[in-house]
Amino acid sequence: SGTPTSNISPVRQAQGEPPASQDPAWARVMEAAKKEGRLSIYSISFTGDVGLATAKAFQDRYGITLDVVSGRGAAFIERIKTEIRIGQVVADIMESSSGHTFNLKATGGTVNSSDIPVLREKDAWWVDPLISDSEGHLLVHKAYYLSPWVNTNFIRPGQEPKSYRDLAKPEWKGKILMSDPSISESGYSVFLLLVDRGYLDIDFVRSLGGQGIKFAPGTLDVVRALARGEELFGLAATDSDADPFLAQGAPIRAIAMEEGTRVSPSAMIRVKDSPHPNAAKLFLNWILGGDGQMVFSRVAGLASVRKDVPDFRQPAAAVVPKRLIVPTEQDVERAAKAFQDKWLVELWKKR
Repeated sequence: SGTPTSNISPVRQAQGEPPASQDPAWARVMEAAKKEGRLSIYSISFTGDVGLATAKAFQDRYGITLDVVSGRGAAFIERIKTEIRIGQVVADIMESSSGHTFNLKATGGTVNSSDIPVLREKDAWWVDPLISDSEGHLLVHKAYYLSPWVNTNFIRPGQEPKSYRDLAKPEWKGKILMSDPSISESGYSVFLLLVDRGYLDIDFVRSLGGQGIKFAPGTLDVVRALARGEELFGLAATDSDADPFLAQGAPIRAIAMEEGTRVSPSAMIRVKDSPHPNAAKLFLNWILGGDGQMVFSRVAGLASVRKDVPDFRQPAAAVVPKRLIVPTEQDVERAAKAFQDKWLVELWKKR
């Protein structure tokens, strides 16, 4: 993956739909999808204006109704498992974090979607939709940036750390806030990838345990403390975490470390034995194409996974990373295991 630039080139048409004469198999999928007439998505993201705008744009384009059920990824997994077991499947697609979608795949409750036409656009992506699952069950449609954040009233431009290694310096002792590694996976997602990629070593991560790190329950709590002026530097939170505070004018800003910025992907996955399989495939193809990504990213205020869609993040969130670090499915598994084993808790001797 390359390095995106904020508000990049204008969007070209990239709908991922070749003429039917060139792809008769896809023409049959489209025809069958329109006959099905609707689909159901269990989603953590298509809420409020995002869900309304996405559903309207998709229906305007294809005449297919999109029903959205909002909730949490873990609850969706149990619900879908029950639907499959009793033979009354309602969900066509589940949309959640890559970890939860991977867990649903592990139950055998999903199907492959790697044959949709948009995936043939090999040079279209900042974040490859198949990065979390080469088999093509999980399709990454959204990617938050898990960045360090600063309170700009306390840390002026040029005063922020440039590298994670700067955090071991005396001036940062007692000034670092992050989500509690005993209850949150955020720290594992960042530090484990940096160690695995060779940008940091295990001894350095262990040394941070002597820096008097403060802990908050989760990433949203980290940003909240910064926005209130209770803390001055936080590791690490997403642009989505910061959005409500930025909308209120909070003095916070994301920064990019030299080692890179960890991407936190979310994915969609088709459910086994779903009632509207063709409409589900058509929706996945659309949401990953230029039109779908433009609607979704604009209303959600996100950087798109595509190169031909602008960055719609708020300016204080739209840091341009020096390097994108995108987790693979193996990384997702390792982070989950590290959290279970309390890897950071053990390194920092936090009980």
